[in-house]
Amino acid sequence: MKFRFAAISLMLVLSSCASTPKLDYYTLDMSSSGTVVTDLNLEVARFAISERIDRTQIVIQKSPTRIDYYSNDRWASSVGEMVEHKLAAEFGPAVDGSRTFIVSGTVIAFEQIDSPSGPQAKARLEIAIRKGGAKRFETPLLEKTYEAIRTADSNSVDAVVQALSRALEEIAAEIATDASSL
Repeated sequence: MKFRFAAISLMLVLSSCASTPKLDYYTLDMSSSGTVVTDLNLEVARFAISERIDRTQIVIQKSPTRIDYYSNDRWASSVGEMVEHKLAAEFGPAVDGSRTFIVSGTVIAFEQIDSPSGPQAKARLEIAIRKGGAKRFETPLLEKTYEAIRTADSNSVDAVVQALSRALEEIAAEIATDASSL
């Protein structure tokens, strides 16, 4: 009896392993687009993320009142970390002698939106800009919400992730422009 139970258990374990779906992992294009032009140093601090995107699964906004997640398509790292690294790549290395500002914030939305014309990518960030060396609790020089929506080139997850990269590039350029006026 024990042998039969062990054999059945082993077969169940092996069959469940055979049916495990393949997971695909994605990250943003971390190379600089070259669209940010500024004479400032913009240092990126840690970004918080909203609860609905605090997971490895990629969010899909199916309708104004319904969200879903890709079952087999995942982020390779935290959304907050990816946004931090992408913004840092866009802002470029520090330049000696230039004014320095700290950019921090919260990632509110980072997702695919299903629309009648096809998938779109939406990035929405609440940003706070402080003087270089300022503490996180000090009053920011600027607080603003930035949002960019980009149409994906196809119905693939790859295309949505590429569109999210482009959306962050657009937001980075807007942040740099606003910081230049401080």
